[in-house]
Amino acid sequence: MDAWNANMRLGAGEVIPAVFFSWRLHLSLPTSPRRCPNWVAHSTLHKPSIPISVYIPSKLFSVKPRYHRLFFSEGVRLTCFRILWRCFLSRLISFYLLSLILVATPSAYPLPSTYPCDDIANYYSPFKHSTFRAEALKRQLNSIIAPHHSLSYIEVWDALMLLDAADIHNPEASSGIVEIYSLRVVPKRLSGKPQGWNREHLWPRSYGLTNGPSLTDLHNIRPADVNVNSSRGNKYYGECITGLTKCSRPANKEAALDTETDKERWAPPMKVRGDIARALMYMAVCYGFQQPGGSPGLRLSDVPNVENREMGLLSTLLKWNEVDPPSREEKLRNERICKFYQHNRNPFVDHPEYADLIWKQAVSRHSPRNKIHVDNASHKEKDLGMP
Repeated sequence: MDAWNANMRLGAGEVIPAVFFSWRLHLSLPTSPRRCPNWVAHSTLHKPSIPISVYIPSKLFSVKPRYHRLFFSEGVRLTCFRILWRCFLSRLISFYLLSLILVATPSAYPLPSTYPCDDIANYYSPFKHSTFRAEALKRQLNSIIAPHHSLSYIEVWDALMLLDAADIHNPEASSGIVEIYSLRVVPKRLSGKPQGWNREHLWPRSYGLTNGPSLTDLHNIRPADVNVNSSRGNKYYGECITGLTKCSRPANKEAALDTETDKERWAPPMKVRGDIARALMYMAVCYGFQQPGGSPGLRLSDVPNVENREMGLLSTLLKWNEVDPPSREEKLRNERICKFYQHNRNPFVDHPEYADLIWKQAVSRHSPRNKIHVDNASHKEKDLGMP
């Protein structure tokens, strides 16, 4: 019976290789067709059984050659096979093939899991009935958001293609991304190209970002047109002071029409001014204390200073946070950073009111706008002959 050493056909298209048969062959002989919980071969035509001897070679199973008698009927069809090891082997192969499919099918999103940031209510539970203000609130928020997963600088490209995709409902299928300063939709494939888009640090690198997590933090990085990004440089955020400085509107010919800039300030499109303000507030809290290596923490101020790592303008950012509350897109972006990437949140997207609790009192007469008013008043007093 050499045919049994090759393949045994069970019906149209169904084949069981000979290697699936074990020397542990136990058959029961049913007298009538019925469901069979064990090894059973019976006829669907209810005809007398015919004994057939099957030889199983010893090379396959390291046992002595032996014959087994199977009882079949004309038009036989094997309806039950419950071999423990065959079942295990087939399932093992199925899981292996499934794993190959999962590996072969690219998914831009990492596999989701459960993290503390998924539960917003409990994530900020220490502040439900607290009276934290200013530095105390800032430090408490830091203890929550600072521990997070850090991406490599290369991984940031792929993350931005999803976080800032033109189609927020189906970001993986979207072929374009939205640039932060122009609000244009451009192809993802132009990432890093001279005429394409690159990674814009809202809090500039020169204002204290290191080679650690602060450099690749997704809350602080957005896609931006290469030329517009170059025009912004490391200018701090603020609106032009009419009549006192030379202001360009738009800030760049490829930027949105409602952008503006002067020698020191940069104002993004009104639609995203609150987004940018809350991103900078996040950076000032997440990295607002001493950094690894002894570097000083990041700070917001109305007197921005590169050496002191003070970014601004604080008073303008507080205003933008108020007049441009979090949009649906901004909230969804915050959610996806939590779930798929860094596993932390921007607390000022979830609770914009925290901004005033921390910095409102810090806005003082030292802001550039107030300083200008003070200087103007001093000049008037001198003109009137006052000391």
